[in-house]
Amino acid sequence: MKTRILCGLVAACGCLSPGLGAQDPDSIAVDTVRYILEPIEVAVERERSAPPPVGALTVSPVDLRRAQSADAYQLLRDVAGVEVHAQGQGPGYASNVVMRGFTSDHSSDVLLVIDGVPVNLPAHGHVEGYADWNVLMSSSVASMRVIEGNASPLYGDFALAGTVEVFTRADAEGARGSFSASSFRDLRGDVSTGRRFDDGGFFVGAQGARDEGWREGSDAWLANGLVRGWRSLGRGRLEGGVGVYGSGWDSPGFVSVTDFNAELFQTPTDPTDGGRSRRVVGHARYAQPGVAGGYLQAVGWGMHSDYSFFLHIPGHDHGGAGLLQQSGEWDERVGGGGQVELGWTTSRGDVLLGVSGRADDVRYEHALTLLREVVDPEIELDSQHRAGAAYGRWRLTAGDRLGVDVGLRADVVRHRSRSTLSDEPTWISSTNTIVSPKLGARFELARSWYAVATTARGFRSAVGIIGDPTREPYISWSNELAIEREGDDWEASLSAFRVDVDNERVFDAITLASSGAGESTRQGLEGRLAVTVTERLAVEVGGTWNHARLSAPYADAHEDHPNEVFAGSTPVEVSTDEDARRVPGLADHHGRVRLLAQATDDVEARLSWRWSGPHVPIGEPSVRTRAYSVLDAGVSWTIADGRTIDLELGNALDIRYVELRSTSYVTPGAPRSLRVRMTFDTLPF
Repeated sequence: MKTRILCGLVAACGCLSPGLGAQDPDSIAVDTVRYILEPIEVAVERERSAPPPVGALTVSPVDLRRAQSADAYQLLRDVAGVEVHAQGQGPGYASNVVMRGFTSDHSSDVLLVIDGVPVNLPAHGHVEGYADWNVLMSSSVASMRVIEGNASPLYGDFALAGTVEVFTRADAEGARGSFSASSFRDLRGDVSTGRRFDDGGFFVGAQGARDEGWREGSDAWLANGLVRGWRSLGRGRLEGGVGVYGSGWDSPGFVSVTDFNAELFQTPTDPTDGGRSRRVVGHARYAQPGVAGGYLQAVGWGMHSDYSFFLHIPGHDHGGAGLLQQSGEWDERVGGGGQVELGWTTSRGDVLLGVSGRADDVRYEHALTLLREVVDPEIELDSQHRAGAAYGRWRLTAGDRLGVDVGLRADVVRHRSRSTLSDEPTWISSTNTIVSPKLGARFELARSWYAVATTARGFRSAVGIIGDPTREPYISWSNELAIEREGDDWEASLSAFRVDVDNERVFDAITLASSGAGESTRQGLEGRLAVTVTERLAVEVGGTWNHARLSAPYADAHEDHPNEVFAGSTPVEVSTDEDARRVPGLADHHGRVRLLAQATDDVEARLSWRWSGPHVPIGEPSVRTRAYSVLDAGVSWTIADGRTIDLELGNALDIRYVELRSTSYVTPGAPRSLRVRMTFDTLPF
């Protein structure tokens, strides 16, 4: 009976930190109950619940800690093959994680959850759901899972394109550290330590970076710290911790297409461009079996953050005097939330019921600035975000081959805001209720072969809702059909997906104004293949083909706000051709081939070739960018017990390419670079 309860506790919730990470998986004897959907396992590197039957990828912690990525976004691209477009304007200026046909401006359509705490920021003036992934410290990660789409009933707002779940370590045995340097004189280091006992343990980690970058004006620093621990408390387990993050940076600015073609990258647009960001998060979790015949889990968290950044507006100067004009933004907020879940493991499957809530109070300001001094305050908003949800999930078997995953989620989201620049500040408020059914099935076709089908409703709050709370949320229906093969020697999957979205922001050619009545269809094919060729050679291949169209030309989501908030936006050029309806910023196709070779017992070599197809830039409906591909190479050499040297050669062929393009300005991709890292698995403290 105790074993059954333990299995249920592990399977309860993917948004909670790993409670069994303190134990050696080889020392746990568990009679796992077999379900067609996915086996429930007890291990250090597994999540708290099985994913829904959709495209999902669990990333090895070994790969996470070995990767020498420049930041958390590139880490996801390097180890999980997810498409990422770097903004390139400093560590706190969030980049774009692209999934399932969504460009996810500043990663706003992909929900990042760390130890049960959502990173995405609601009621945000730059873009709703803004997510700075640099709060993620790779050396602290116990597990990472990427879930494609909105099929999981455990997640609501911002999980439109998918969810990335991260769980950090609650304890450690001994101390480890690493130090790295790059050919651009970037320096990074991390150190961690901890203890593990029979009834508890702790983990302490820190990360620091000082970058010069490959472009002039790219100086930056970043620091992360994490303290976590756990202990037995009665029949349950209590764990929690505090994480802190800070960064400061200079921004080199965007480059005009003309300068990019002439390879003029090194003159900063405005030497005073840049910003800073700070965040502190505290969280706690309690789990106990034997409650109401099942198991109980509860999580609570609180957060404070503030940031400011200054960036030149391409094509503008101040008063015609030739002085550069900046756009300055400030965001300060406090927030908190929590959730409570009850689950039961029965002979027919797993049942989970939960409630969650979140509250954020925000102060957001936007101004035209000159040399970081305010010239014209444009926006000053007080905003409140309140959200609550109830959800349920039933994973059951039907016969010997069929597994069914049934979920239902109901969210109530309320926004309030007021412009303090108006003579009589007036609160504008609105409440939306969204009910999201989820249904998935997994059928065993033959030994190791499965067919998967999923349909799910999801949502995310509209861009610009901080200035206009009456905007309807984006509503989506996601559907997926897939065939999967599991096995020791090779694994494969091929998925056909389609997402239909309502309430998209588009340009109405009749009224010549922006409208929230648009629709879009985002569909495509996604495939993965992993083959163990020999004991010393493995190959991974993955790619996505996208076909995403809007019902009308794309429009700036910051237009048409009350109280003249975000006034003066320039509408997009009216066009009725096919390219004008393409979802901007989304590559037609992208993919990766990765080779892993164990040359000797002490040397491992890696080769990764990734490519991205053409796309239509924002604000340039008649333009198609060029496709590009980049080759990366790496080698790891264990020179002694607990001592490893990693070498990474990024963009080995020194390809000149564009990470992002918008309104005739681009962020150029990084040229060839070499990173060297020394890792110490044991330190003398």
